[in-house]
Amino acid sequence: MNVLRSIYYWTVALGYIGSVMLVLLLRSYFQEPKAYDPWLRRRLDRLFKLLNSVPKIEFTEELPIDQPLIFMANHSSLIDVPLMKAIIPQYFRGILAHDHMHYFLYGPVIHRMGNIPIHRDNIRKSLKSFQAAQALLDQGIHIAVLPEGNRSLDGKLLPFKKLPFHFAKDSGASIVPIAISGVFSMKNKGSLNLRPSSIVVRFGPVISAEKMAGLKIESIMDLTYKHIHSRLEPYEAGREI
Repeated sequence: MNVLRSIYYWTVALGYIGSVMLVLLLRSYFQEPKAYDPWLRRRLDRLFKLLNSVPKIEFTEELPIDQPLIFMANHSSLIDVPLMKAIIPQYFRGILAHDHMHYFLYGPVIHRMGNIPIHRDNIRKSLKSFQAAQALLDQGIHIAVLPEGNRSLDGKLLPFKKLPFHFAKDSGASIVPIAISGVFSMKNKGSLNLRPSSIVVRFGPVISAEKMAGLKIESIMDLTYKHIHSRLEPYEAGREI
């Protein structure tokens, strides 16, 4: 029964998202990404409804609208990327593993949307990616990055990489921590199953650029980690239920 249910949800998800990707690819030749971003967010919101996994979203405070932001979230599933686009209320572009750009249909679409590929195992190329992200921030475009660098294999929060926090401190932008719970049980790296899940997304307090200016990189990492970890559901946080 679980296998049949998974096949059903994969059929729904791939059929729906495939049609969305085709429309996006066509629109990308006639419109700037920001013009069709609201349409994409509505389509992704619909996707989670079709998968019976409507996320519950909580904000610690209202997000600022007059300053550049870097959204940082935990990463335990391929679901994270479309979920972030669906729930972050402001236009942004993401820093994504470079191999994403080679996926059929999805790769060309996210490339034409202006997302930034990063070679996680090559420091020189990674620095160029963050330079490109800085150029976007200077244009008033927010950035999203997953500071763990890789998907968690057990759903629990991994240690953060330093480079995103060097970038954050030097960028003049503020960090918005985001804790995502439930997507690991929905679809994790070690399983082909796709199943409905109770998704909870909690936005932590904004860590301002002014505050980061007076902190060391390690302190910024620790503070961001604390804000995300403390807002995860017990399983993802590694706490006993």
